[in-house]
Amino acid sequence: MTTSLLKAPWMKRLIACLAGGVVLAMMVGSQEGSQNDYGYGFRESVLKPRIFVFLLIGVLIFLALTFQGRLVPYVTRPGFWPLVSGGLAVVAGQALMNWNDQIGGGKFTAVANVVADTSGGVLSPVTTAFFAWLAWTAFIVLVLAGGAAIILRLRWLAFAVAAGCVAAAIICFTSHSDVADAARTRGPDHSLGYAAAILGYAVILSAMLATALSKNDVAVGRAALERIAGIRPGLPLVVVGVLLGVLGLTIGVWFSPGHKNLGATDTGSFLNGFASSFSVTYLKWLAWVLLIAAAVLGGAAAYLRQRILGLLAGVIGVAGAVIVLVVLHDISKTGADNNHFDGATGPWQNLGAGGWMTAAAMFLLGAGGVQAALSALRPRQREVALAMTSDLAERPTTGSGGATAIPPASAGLNRGKPSGKEFVRTVAVIAIAAALFYPPTASPFWQQVLVTEIGISMLLAVGLNVVVGWAGLLDLGFIAFYAIGSYTTAYLVGSLPKKPPSWLQLSPLWAIPFAILICLLAGLALGAPTLRLRGDYLAIVTLGFGEIIRIVAVNADSFTKGSQGPSGVPNPVIHIGPIHIQWGLAQLQYWYLLLAIFIVIVLAFRRLENSRLGRSWAAVREDEVAAQAMGINTTQTKLLAFAIGASTSGIAGVFFATQIGSFTPDNFILNNSILIVAYVVFGGMGSLSGAMAGAAMLTWLPRFLQDQVPQQDKLMWIGAVVIAMMIFRPAGLIPAKRRRIEMHGLDGTPRSEPRAVPISEGI
Repeated sequence: MTTSLLKAPWMKRLIACLAGGVVLAMMVGSQEGSQNDYGYGFRESVLKPRIFVFLLIGVLIFLALTFQGRLVPYVTRPGFWPLVSGGLAVVAGQALMNWNDQIGGGKFTAVANVVADTSGGVLSPVTTAFFAWLAWTAFIVLVLAGGAAIILRLRWLAFAVAAGCVAAAIICFTSHSDVADAARTRGPDHSLGYAAAILGYAVILSAMLATALSKNDVAVGRAALERIAGIRPGLPLVVVGVLLGVLGLTIGVWFSPGHKNLGATDTGSFLNGFASSFSVTYLKWLAWVLLIAAAVLGGAAAYLRQRILGLLAGVIGVAGAVIVLVVLHDISKTGADNNHFDGATGPWQNLGAGGWMTAAAMFLLGAGGVQAALSALRPRQREVALAMTSDLAERPTTGSGGATAIPPASAGLNRGKPSGKEFVRTVAVIAIAAALFYPPTASPFWQQVLVTEIGISMLLAVGLNVVVGWAGLLDLGFIAFYAIGSYTTAYLVGSLPKKPPSWLQLSPLWAIPFAILICLLAGLALGAPTLRLRGDYLAIVTLGFGEIIRIVAVNADSFTKGSQGPSGVPNPVIHIGPIHIQWGLAQLQYWYLLLAIFIVIVLAFRRLENSRLGRSWAAVREDEVAAQAMGINTTQTKLLAFAIGASTSGIAGVFFATQIGSFTPDNFILNNSILIVAYVVFGGMGSLSGAMAGAAMLTWLPRFLQDQVPQQDKLMWIGAVVIAMMIFRPAGLIPAKRRRIEMHGLDGTPRSEPRAVPISEGI
């Protein structure tokens, strides 16, 4: 009886979930082991009352897995996943992020302890209650009530929770402002924990409105967003731009964030008589005029589908963004020229986030106007296409056998249904705005991470995606091309013991085409002997190639400087006539250089993906024998995959060598090759945007976790994230269209087994 009970599937599931709860208890917390007592960390994590909390989590997971058939109709209802996302944002804001930079460790708990010890009527009763008990109590009540509203489909409860979210966000903002005012004498505060909590409550609010107003039984979140973006192209960008602009001109800091903490108007008053009259005028009132003009024109163009208004909004938006940059340069240079205010030594220093937020807002408003103007041409084109389709439908043609040919079903052109392309364009524009205007607001640490780790990892992932994702060739030695590009650069700029001829010694930027060419040849050298290898055998050979390159770099001491590696690689320089640009003064210079290179590569690879060569890669990936039978030159196709994929590593190598200045063969070990493969798989094999997202996520996560968990536990948490990703999104963060079809079918229904589809689908 006992044996049969233990073999029961539900019992095995329960034991696994409880064991997972024990593992989670050991992962969560700051309990670390001791050199004298190896069991100390285990006892502190498990043999304490806290273990029952984690066992309860295991029981809840067990119930969710056991009754998932009954739970699925509820978790797919409108508002459920936004409720979960908003709840996670509030938890992150109140548990992980800072609430005041001048109090203790800055976390919510540290601020709450200081608030509890504060007396004498310095803080309001609402603030004291918020940090004592109200913050978490309100959050738990709103999430539980929101879940009940979704499950029971109670509109009145959904509206009540929405009102509660508004009240919670207001209390959160006022409580943070109260504490910031009380601690202002200690210095300015730039914490964002309260902003994350407010954003979370805004997402929960949208979830409740979706629950109350939607008549669907199944959530259609992305479809709804695509419909909104398709009905009024450009309007979402205008809305986001207005919100960002208002925040930038009201609460955003423009100048001296570490001392004066001045907004737009205060900066104009403070620098009056020092900065140019145009900058002072802009800061006092002209910024609002340009923002309102771009918002009105962009909104009207999107709503009325007026091409002229959209173009005017685009011009004002672009001009407004340029003006913001001019003003920021002027006020920062003025501060540096006047006694090096706050230690500034040159332009673009001592600036806050407000100016960059305003520049991003004007960029989005202009882009929204341009998008609306371009969409104004499409309705007429659609009407012409529909008229031609109707004419064809009324005049059936005759086939070769005399039978009447019926027009294909696709001739209807999905009348009235947005294609989703406008939504993709909207997301892409917002991503470009973030890439342009967010980095200057980040701390120096995160700027360095963004340049030296995230940016280069994304370049490498894009290149490997060609080989692994598009052509299906498993390459575990991809880091070798990265090394070849780096050493080629070091040789051409004269940083190796073996110097190039004087006529060949180049500036770092001129080394890019040579690095690309050398990596192309190296890709061909790797691909030619491995044409008949597949799967594991190909992986082993490429792994050996990567190790050979690294060992050669170590042993060729007279040429590569051996294990010490080259040093003194100069920074890039552009000197053409009056134009003189010297990199190396700040990390942001490298970021914008990398961004320009990245945009060119992404555009080229996007065209390549949809070309005949891209379709040939897809055919080889799916079935090489069938592709060869159809007339595809598989030898040429595979060689081009190796060569083109390696070319981006050459560019990354040039950038890495010139930015870091010195490197060693240890920068190109096997683990780094495996990491690049993990980036591609995690983001979505075959997806260009997925490869970039995967590289950014897995590069950012270790840096984020180093301040949140013990250093020894960091890899454990990263592994947990990867495992969860493979379980819940096996196709990756942003799966390729074809991969998504294999997983879910053409109708979007999940399938337990992938099914074969024609090559033309999703490519």
